[in-house]
Amino acid sequence: MNYLLLLKYGEISLKGKNRRHFENRLVENIRSRLRDFEFLLHRRQGRLYVECNDLQVIPILQETFGLVEICPARKSTLDFDDIKENAYLEMLRVIGDEERTFKVDTRRINKEYPLDSMQISRMVGGYLLRRMPNLRVDVHSPKYRLEIEVRDEVFMYLERYRAAGGMPYGTSSGSILLLSGGIDSPVAGYQMARRGVILHPLHFHAHPFTSEEAFEKVRELTRRLSRYIGPLRLNSINLAEAQQYIRRDSDERYFTLIQRRLMTRLANRLARQLKAQSLSTGENLAQVASQTMEGLRATHAVSELPIFRPLISFDKEDIVVRAKKMNTYEVSILPFDDCCTIFLPKTVVTKPRLEDIENEERHLDMDALVEMSWQTWKREYV
Repeated sequence: MNYLLLLKYGEISLKGKNRRHFENRLVENIRSRLRDFEFLLHRRQGRLYVECNDLQVIPILQETFGLVEICPARKSTLDFDDIKENAYLEMLRVIGDEERTFKVDTRRINKEYPLDSMQISRMVGGYLLRRMPNLRVDVHSPKYRLEIEVRDEVFMYLERYRAAGGMPYGTSSGSILLLSGGIDSPVAGYQMARRGVILHPLHFHAHPFTSEEAFEKVRELTRRLSRYIGPLRLNSINLAEAQQYIRRDSDERYFTLIQRRLMTRLANRLARQLKAQSLSTGENLAQVASQTMEGLRATHAVSELPIFRPLISFDKEDIVVRAKKMNTYEVSILPFDDCCTIFLPKTVVTKPRLEDIENEERHLDMDALVEMSWQTWKREYV
């Protein structure tokens, strides 16, 4: 293999007796994500290493939840002359003859090694200064930091690629992700998946009032989200008939909230079906009229399960930046109507009282609307 990549993870190291479970899941996820490449994966002394022939694996690893840094590394024996020579070769490969400042940092995990960390750093640094006159030491803010790890072998690296962080996908229970087709909900899904949560996307549509193009837009968002976590199955429910009943038989000021409460009931039913333990949405406090604290409380009141809103305090600009990084933004802004926009009321109650909404729902047979809508549930690979 031509390349050696040292993989660093963060929070997993704090998991104590459960650490092995998280490490095993991370290893499984890496193997799955690199299945199209030739590689070897090693796990030694709290470190993961990938040997490969293609550096195209780096962007894939950067998008793997649980990893915090990817470091192309050079391996050396414990012989100190070998360590110095490999340090020189690594500095020469990355820096060449450019004038740069540097520092050597050493971690001596192998406590049987005769030199301590400070001695190794000082002696390797001195050797590099003699071999490379273009270098100058700066211990406070060096341009390059050569890190040396002394284990049963020695690893050294200069380059670091930031990764997604978080927890390995699949280390938490499932959540029904209400995927609207807008900018926010794919980002909310990403944020939940980054905490290890298994996603079950659910999209509400209103065919024939919403188009097949609008549905394909949601399929594409699901595909782009799956780039980070693997294949997803998209669930869908048609609300068109139920929406017409709600529109006809209730005060239009409460239409949006009653519709959201219907969605929440249906998402809870799907959660029971799929054994999920929560719902996740892209709702953001006060972003739209129905997302006031009172509106969110009214929606939450009909949920048996916790509803996670990972974007609750995000600025819209923050969400857009994340959506662009995820490559979902340009899909989300495609101009197709969804079920939340085709029956928009003229006015919305922004600070509803829960008892008023419950009184309004008495004009409707909500159990029948749930059952009627549930009969349209479909599930598909995208």
